[in-house]
Amino acid sequence: MTTSSISSQLTMSLNDCVQEVLALLTGQALVYDSQFDRFRVITQHLNRALRGNALEQEWSYYSDILDLGTVLENDQQFQIAADYRFRVINDDAVRLVSEEGVAVEWAYFLPRDALHKYRNRDGLWCSYTRDWLTFSRPLGAHHEGLHVQLPVMREPRMFRLPATPEEAVDETTLQQQLDFDVPDVVIGRAAWLYAQTDPVMQPRVQTLEDAYKNLMYSAIERDQAFTDSPYINEWVLPVQNDIYGESVTKPWPVSNRR
Repeated sequence: MTTSSISSQLTMSLNDCVQEVLALLTGQALVYDSQFDRFRVITQHLNRALRGNALEQEWSYYSDILDLGTVLENDQQFQIAADYRFRVINDDAVRLVSEEGVAVEWAYFLPRDALHKYRNRDGLWCSYTRDWLTFSRPLGAHHEGLHVQLPVMREPRMFRLPATPEEAVDETTLQQQLDFDVPDVVIGRAAWLYAQTDPVMQPRVQTLEDAYKNLMYSAIERDQAFTDSPYINEWVLPVQNDIYGESVTKPWPVSNRR
């Protein structure tokens, strides 16, 4: 399958996705009432497909920018929620942003055990351990009021349904958007997962798996083969102070020029 076969539709609602899964499984244009058990089960499999899809390519489809709040003087550590992971690749950096959205200062990542060496140097660096972000020194009074924005990998936003079947499903719930830019990959994976649970459809499991994986690999090839390579920073940063502690050069991130 070539990349030209990838669907160009970028968004699909929950209702559309359930109908697409049923069409793949049955070959018929079925419309299920949202109160039926099968509608809820297919929604669960769509969520499973989203979670499984997020593990492909190191969550590359779910990169995001997380705002950790405003800075107070002497702040040095910030905690992120458990459903986020730090993104530390290529030219990623933490940025301190004004209320107007202008990046005032950048902090590049260092290995955790090297952070203390940069405490008395000009510039700002950071490191991370699990869910904690630590700067190379406490932030000063001139940083107060700025927003800390962090590049992260987030979990996919899953479809939500009422907690009990007795609750009515409103139109807003049915119009939730699928959180992936190639919906056919998630829909194909959901159909494959659902077929494994139905004895009548199990003979089609291998066919459905082959179809969705061909589409998934086409999407990955498209992203890898037809995307310019990003600028890659050196991991070892140059020393930016002379022996008297004065700054020799002014650090200026490449990402700030984009």
